[in-house]
Amino acid sequence: MYNTIVTAGRLASDTEMREVSSNKVCKFRMCISSNRAKEPCFIDVEMWGRQAEIAHEHLEKGRLILVQGEIRYSSWENEGKQYSKMFISGNNFTFLGGAKDADSETAQKAVKTAVAAGTDEDIPF
Repeated sequence: MYNTIVTAGRLASDTEMREVSSNKVCKFRMCISSNRAKEPCFIDVEMWGRQAEIAHEHLEKGRLILVQGEIRYSSWENEGKQYSKMFISGNNFTFLGGAKDADSETAQKAVKTAVAAGTDEDIPF
C-alpha cells in the first residue's frame, strides 16, 4: 500500500521530547487548516531519531513547517473507555518562512511543488 502525506502548517504547541526504548521521539501538534476554513484542523505529529532531535531543538509554537510522513492509527483504553486517533509519523520536515510571521503563500507554493513532484505513475495501483 501507498501511505504518504505532505502537509504544511503551523505548530500549535511546543515540542515534547521523550525517550522510548533508547530511541528519541518528538511530539507536537500542527494546525493544517487554510485561512478560509471555518473550523481549524489539528493533527499530532511524531518524529523519531535524529529528526526528533532536530525538531525539538529548532521548532516552537507558531513555526511554519512542511511535514512529510505516513498517517498512523493508535487506539488505547483508559478507565474502561476506548480511545483512538489518527496522527502523522513524520519522516522529515522543512522549515518554511520565519517563525510566527511567515508568509502563508510560501507554504502553499511548497505544498504545490511537493505534490507536483509526485506523479500518478508513482502510485502502485
